[in-house]
Amino acid sequence: MKNKWYSVKLILIQFLIFSMLFMITGCGSNDNSMYENDTAGSAEERSMEGEMAPAEPASPAPDSDASLSGDGFSLGQTVEIGHKIIYSGEVMMETLTFEESVEQIQHYVNDIGGFAESSFVEGRRIMETSRPPRRTAVFTFRIPQQRFHTFSENLKEFGNVLSSSTHGENITERYFDTEARLESLVIQQERMLSLLERAENIEDILRIESELTNLRYQIENLTGTLQKWDNLVQFSTIRVEVREVDQETPDPETATWFDEIGEAFKDSVLAVIKTLQNIVIFLIMAVPFALIFIPVFFILQKLYHLYRNRKNKNKTSDDNQQQ
Repeated sequence: MKNKWYSVKLILIQFLIFSMLFMITGCGSNDNSMYENDTAGSAEERSMEGEMAPAEPASPAPDSDASLSGDGFSLGQTVEIGHKIIYSGEVMMETLTFEESVEQIQHYVNDIGGFAESSFVEGRRIMETSRPPRRTAVFTFRIPQQRFHTFSENLKEFGNVLSSSTHGENITERYFDTEARLESLVIQQERMLSLLERAENIEDILRIESELTNLRYQIENLTGTLQKWDNLVQFSTIRVEVREVDQETPDPETATWFDEIGEAFKDSVLAVIKTLQNIVIFLIMAVPFALIFIPVFFILQKLYHLYRNRKNKNKTSDDNQQQ
């Protein structure tokens, strides 16, 4: 009897265990199916959102030289992805070999794909023919944007860079707003053309052609603005001024206190010499004026004395006659 009761209990326990296992397996499968349904639903929602969302403008691919380097990703030499930035800068430098430095800078700009937008070279003045020439060259270069951040550093190979400055203007928002407006105007132009094909009376045709003329004018203006911005973004503008000197300015980071004293004394001596030279030049310039105006001054003075003496004599004679 006991063995029979023990067998019944064992069967009940096994039945309960199998029932629990079955419930757990069923719940797991339901959760998995629910997860799959949620995943499928979210995928469908994302696909629908992708179809309804407006297409974003394509981001310009960064230049290979600027985006990757041997040490990894370089932020300083990379154009920000998806941004429209107009870079400009200014570099002032001095050199002991003026002609050689100017030629090397122009060759370097040509090698990196840039060009000179304007150039100006100033020589010595006419009044300084006795002194060695002190020339200055001013260039406005247009260089690829990827080369902009390293341009001033590379110029150190051709002379002593005194100062350099950069400026960036972010026109991303204005650019894409203008681009979206241009697309809208193009769509309006296409609609007007389709209306023009279906127009029958003269008044409608004239009104549609007038509207088309206005749309074409706006499209041309916006297209020109975008082309101008593209050019300014792709080719940065940098002004380079090169001065010819007898001695390069020492680096303030490496110059000592004695070097500063020596430079100050040298500047004062040069200032005294310059002042004496200006005085000598002034005296030499004054010689022709003295040769002309000093005799004229004495002649006028002599005539004045003669006139005064004659006037005094006439006055004296009149007084004698009255007496």
